[in-house]
Amino acid sequence: MKTLQFKCTLLSDIILNQKAASDGVNKTLDFIPGSYFLGIVANKLYKTLKPEVALEIFHSGHVRFGDAHPSKDGFRGLKVPAAFMQPKLKTDDNNNYIHFHTDMDNENIKKLQLKQCRSGFYDFSSTEAQQIKAKTSFAVKSAYDRDKRRSEDEKMFGYESLRKGLTLLFEVQVDNNDLANQIKGALVGEKRLGRSRTAQYGLVKIEEQPYKEVESQKSNNDFFVVYADSRLIFLDEFGLPTFQPEPKDLLGMEVKDAKICWEFSQVRTFQYAPYNYKRQCFDTDRCGIEKGSVFVLTGVPQDSRLQSQYVGSYQNEGFGKVIYNPNFLQAEPDGKARYKLIETKEPNNPTAQEIETNGNTLLNYLIGRRMAEIESNNVYKNVNDWVDKNRYLFVGKEKFASQWGTIRAFAMANKQHKPLDEQIEEYISHGVKAEDWLGNRRSKLREFMNAHKGKNNFREMMVNLAAQMAKICSPKKKGGENENN
Repeated sequence: MKTLQFKCTLLSDIILNQKAASDGVNKTLDFIPGSYFLGIVANKLYKTLKPEVALEIFHSGHVRFGDAHPSKDGFRGLKVPAAFMQPKLKTDDNNNYIHFHTDMDNENIKKLQLKQCRSGFYDFSSTEAQQIKAKTSFAVKSAYDRDKRRSEDEKMFGYESLRKGLTLLFEVQVDNNDLANQIKGALVGEKRLGRSRTAQYGLVKIEEQPYKEVESQKSNNDFFVVYADSRLIFLDEFGLPTFQPEPKDLLGMEVKDAKICWEFSQVRTFQYAPYNYKRQCFDTDRCGIEKGSVFVLTGVPQDSRLQSQYVGSYQNEGFGKVIYNPNFLQAEPDGKARYKLIETKEPNNPTAQEIETNGNTLLNYLIGRRMAEIESNNVYKNVNDWVDKNRYLFVGKEKFASQWGTIRAFAMANKQHKPLDEQIEEYISHGVKAEDWLGNRRSKLREFMNAHKGKNNFREMMVNLAAQMAKICSPKKKGGENENN
């Protein structure tokens, strides 16, 4: 068996709806399921493979496409374990408790009013678990009427998406080493996934990169713990999904005296209908156990050291990965977890890119409008500051009105074939107009471009700057600034 490890970087926002239904509020997943990577490889290879090879890669479970989790510093994040409990009223010490190690009947514990941790990915590479934020954005869209060539009436909807720039890590396990290079070649590169791939969403970059992750350990007490790294799906003897697996389902083998302690286990469930784009229909509902769930077993020998593995059904889609006795589920004698959960703090004065956009639809819409206002204010402020300081270099120069108009046209039509600053630099440095830009005119404009060219709103800044300066340089400008001044 060979394990391939990859990094997935979001080059644009991506939409990964939790449910296929279009009614109501649609929330995005905070990870990328392995089925998306299976789809990328299938789109590339399926038609070129022999039937028996296609069966082995995509349908047999001999190739397992793992889920991509938000990452930090080369360490793959993990969903917060459902066995982690926090006081209802958070304190400064960030103490957490492990459910199956804590005496819930203790009076002091009752006063804390412990609640289950349910959301977020954390980096468990050190003694403190640092939260890894998967930031989201929200946009209001309208369906398009192709006949009338305008927005379709009564067809407004909202998209919540994972924000671009997020880095995720995932693995692909291949039982047949001879297939590894084919799968790697189909995955690596710029790909598209999720919804609205033909619009501005879905562009990602996948590259091979080794990373670290939590390993299974031996049990050091009477409990044997199974942590769900990914979502788990188990079928009963009748072939129907079940939320009550047997110990052999979790361990991958028969252990004589093993039993699941349901009173100590913390299990959350999910259900959704996957949509098959190729067949244009829904597949069988996926009903299973949510990632982060924790099973506690007894009767498993303490010297048992099972390696992390995939169990259950639909392993080819990334379901079924478990970790045994992870170190972050160890506790002190009083039940306190050895790992403290450290939440990522947001700055006091967030910029437009730092505003968190989760919540209800109205709140997301208002936050989106606020973000747009902040971006516009930044553009106008920077442009106005430059114009106030440097307009004297161009006032009364009628010929510059057309030149600023050309620069504005560059900014309006720029499609990233050549960086906008390079286009403008070439225009003001070469040709018949180059002499007009000698001295401070060229240097001041260069300073402005160098200060802002890496920003998302650089193109908008140059459009506004050129428009403002074209008005100032025009002899017909209201206020009477012309060549006779």
